[in-house]
Amino acid sequence: MKRSSLVAALLPLALVACSTAPSAAPGFSLIANGTSAPPSSVLAASPTPFVRPTLPPPDAGLQVVAAGLDTPVGLVPYPGRPDVDLVWEQTGTVRVLENGQLQPGLFLDLRKRLVRLMPDYDERGLLGFAFHPDFPHDGRVFVYYGAPTRAGATGDHTDRLSEFRVDPAHPLQVVPGSEKVLLEFEQPQFNHSGGGLGFGPDGDLYLGTGDGGGEGDASPGHSPQGNAQDPMKLNGKILRIDVDRPGADGRAYAIPSDNPYASGADANGTPGRPEIYALGFRNPWRLTWEPAGQHRLLVSDVGYGRYEEIDDVVRGGNYGWRIREGAHCLDLEHPLDDSFGCPTTAADGPPLIDPVVEYSHKDVGIAVVGGFVYQGSALPALDGQYVFADLTSQWVGNTPTARATVMAAQPQASGTWPWRVLSLEGGRPTSFITGMGQEANGELDLMVRDILGPVGGTGRILRLVPPS
Repeated sequence: MKRSSLVAALLPLALVACSTAPSAAPGFSLIANGTSAPPSSVLAASPTPFVRPTLPPPDAGLQVVAAGLDTPVGLVPYPGRPDVDLVWEQTGTVRVLENGQLQPGLFLDLRKRLVRLMPDYDERGLLGFAFHPDFPHDGRVFVYYGAPTRAGATGDHTDRLSEFRVDPAHPLQVVPGSEKVLLEFEQPQFNHSGGGLGFGPDGDLYLGTGDGGGEGDASPGHSPQGNAQDPMKLNGKILRIDVDRPGADGRAYAIPSDNPYASGADANGTPGRPEIYALGFRNPWRLTWEPAGQHRLLVSDVGYGRYEEIDDVVRGGNYGWRIREGAHCLDLEHPLDDSFGCPTTAADGPPLIDPVVEYSHKDVGIAVVGGFVYQGSALPALDGQYVFADLTSQWVGNTPTARATVMAAQPQASGTWPWRVLSLEGGRPTSFITGMGQEANGELDLMVRDILGPVGGTGRILRLVPPS
């Protein structure tokens, strides 16, 4: 997500209807009580009755699942309990949704562990949540959140990846004192922490981290080439770790042996952090895997001034930020203008990888919030498509207007994916979409709220359903 004054609002066109005074046709008398019939030629020229065109039906409707939340940003089904979903909120709570009803107790409460959030707008907080793939046999859950800056460190806050254990006697509650910190690193500014978190088909834990915030990955606390292009920084990356084995040098996790910098350097001898799986990201808000086939890793990376992107992320891949925004060259001094002649390879040689889906702020919206490959049964026309959403299409200065968008892309074996904006019954949501969730049955939910800041109690969960 981002706060930007670079995006201008699109002004709607004013449609003006014009009319003219009637005039008499030749041989036809405009007399109120006239008895003369018009000639047949005039009858033939008379306008035909208006027939309203038939519009295609909407792709889906929206059904309120839950209301009264503050800042919902994600939802996951509770393994082994198809009647239970967990909803995590940016403000630090994980709520229990049982049989469609929010329960009074909390699964997890991190509010006292978070950095203090700003009420008007903030990108910190509880950003990621995941169950261990062997849950409930392995009773661990994993969270990614913004904590106060560590003693002796500099920066705005510390991004923290931790595990907790569920109470065996109360499986809908985490043991509060069971936190084990796995990984911490400093964040220079309050924005762009990323947040995508999940276990891949290989059983390893993946984390999407933002570039550190500020503007253009070029603010104080950023490397000369930008944090996202610096393999010695964890910011602006997809990380991969093995949480089931202890690591060397006192780490609480092991490094998968095929990570690009697993030995401390890549195949070209370029030094890098061993946790890195891929690099060149601005703000990877969410990640997911295809449920079948190649099980490709799909990452939604929030753009800068003009473009949003979905990336098919491969081990060792470089996805271009801040050299490029999406598939386009970027001039940091003039980020809203076309720029030509940027490098097509990273500094150490590998080619920069284009997104599989890209859309512009002018055409759709300003912050992609990710999605999932649809696996439900309620909307068969979307079967196998990657359904994703955008925060809002309108942002003027510091005054955002809620106008969200839902889209669907058709995965391809290679190259870019065709995509379209979904038509929703009742029109586009007049709320901010801050995340999505996938239920155990494959149906999809939108996390929405009417106030962009982490306050208010306007948060809701909306399910995509067949139109009425």
